[in-house]
Amino acid sequence: MTSLTRSAARTSEEAMSQSTTALLVVDVQNSFCHPDGVAVAVGRPLYEIDSVVESLVAAIDTARACGMRVVYTRQGYAADYSDQGRSASKYPISAELRKRGGCVRGTWDHGILEELKPKGNDVVIDKTRLDSFLNTTLESVLRQLAIDTILIGGCVTNFCVETTVRSAWQRDFDVTVLADAVAAYSPEMQHRGLATMAECGFATVVPWRTALVTDT
Repeated sequence: MTSLTRSAARTSEEAMSQSTTALLVVDVQNSFCHPDGVAVAVGRPLYEIDSVVESLVAAIDTARACGMRVVYTRQGYAADYSDQGRSASKYPISAELRKRGGCVRGTWDHGILEELKPKGNDVVIDKTRLDSFLNTTLESVLRQLAIDTILIGGCVTNFCVETTVRSAWQRDFDVTVLADAVAAYSPEMQHRGLATMAECGFATVVPWRTALVTDT
């Protein structure tokens, strides 16, 4: 385990139950992760995103194979951006994002990457804020599924991922961040985000292969 691993990280003797654990995949959308995405064009590519996507593909396949529920979030807005919010609308790249029609619900840009597409009984939650729980049905969905533990991958590590981790922790979920299956815009941002979540005790931070130890 790395220095970012919280002491509460599970060992094989303390394996999590797949029946009460969900894999939450945050905002792996064309806009943020595909070379032709609008957010990539108006901002910059995520650091090592190809490697992160490979890890997510493997983690998702593993979770599905052992019967773990997979839940996706998508960041997106109405065509007129009336639901973007006052704070987000002032963000430096927001004006250019609106000009190019980025992240509008129902468009290719808003969609999840082809290689990570939801399947079967996967759940998709649409959101308009960094916090995946805010003004969404995510918490009620997880409660209905009797989920008490969340594994989190996706992007962006120090934006939507970290905000969602903090929100999940405040709702009394046990949280593990998949360190090699989340992406930020630079190595420094990645390290700071992961270190903060681990050091503050909001989440266990481990590679996805360590996290996906399950009861059989």
